Amino acid sequence: MLANAVIIGAEKAGTTSLFRALSSHPDVAPASVKETRYFQPLMYGSPLEPIEVYERYFADAGDRPVRLEASPRYLYGGQPLASALREMLGPARTIVVLREPAKRFLSFFASQKARLRIPEEMTVAEYAARADAMDDADFLEPANHRWFGLRGGCYADWLPAWHAVFGESLAIVDFDDLVRTPDRVLSDLAEFLSLSPEALPATALPIENRTAAYRNRRLQWLALAANRRLEVVLRRNYRLKQHLRSAYLRLNGRTVNEVTGTNVHALLAERYREPNARLCADLVAWGVDVPEWLHPFLPAAKSSRSA
Repeated sequence: MLANAVIIGAEKAGTTSLFRALSSHPDVAPASVKETRYFQPLMYGSPLEPIEVYERYFADAGDRPVRLEASPRYLYGGQPLASALREMLGPARTIVVLREPAKRFLSFFASQKARLRIPEEMTVAEYAARADAMDDADFLEPANHRWFGLRGGCYADWLPAWHAVFGESLAIVDFDDLVRTPDRVLSDLAEFLSLSPEALPATALPIENRTAAYRNRRLQWLALAANRRLEVVLRRNYRLKQHLRSAYLRLNGRTVNEVTGTNVHALLAERYREPNARLCADLVAWGVDVPEWLHPFLPAAKSSRSA
């Protein structure tokens, strides 16, 4: 009993909301925790746990035909992780959600501050300087993932390997479409997963896992420590986790201060210009609908394909 449908990413692109929506279908057996992270060790040169560990996440699947998990860091494992997943899971269906990379980065940036992984006063420019000083070997250390925020939006560096391995068994979803027209996106994914679309929610998806800032740093540190200590229990009891999170946010949460400024937007626009152009060309070549945020690159992509 292994997964046969996997949401592989991207981080901070609505994967939790999508997982919850698909899990509501009576023919879908979700993993006992959303992020099993079973294949994640391959990103860091570590071996996988025994297959029995992965099977336990689907112990209650019964005869439901679709067994679903969502580990959004998988996308960044590239070819080694994609090949291992295909070898173990066979003809599984994979789903990736792509979000406009500058917005995705700013959400990731805020989440790392909220989790006390980077200084609250750190600027985007300071973050970029620290991250750019790291090489591929540095990112073999899991703790350094906090500095992966900018690289994580360079989808063209990772997605072609997944497409090469899974081909038509890879569904590519645009985050903005998921937010604006969830009924259409879910209907398309139901067809992709051979499910009846009528049993999926027809209303807007609930916003899950939204990043919130904090008022008191000491209280935030204590809450994060408790969350780490109880992680296994909370990951298996989603409703309890949501109730506790809501109560805590009323006590110590506040709205994230939006990062603004001409310099920030210019830095991010320049950072993603080249990888966005490559991504647009890839999507055109694969016959995939191009998101609006990639439309500026369409003429060059189409003319390159014609040539």
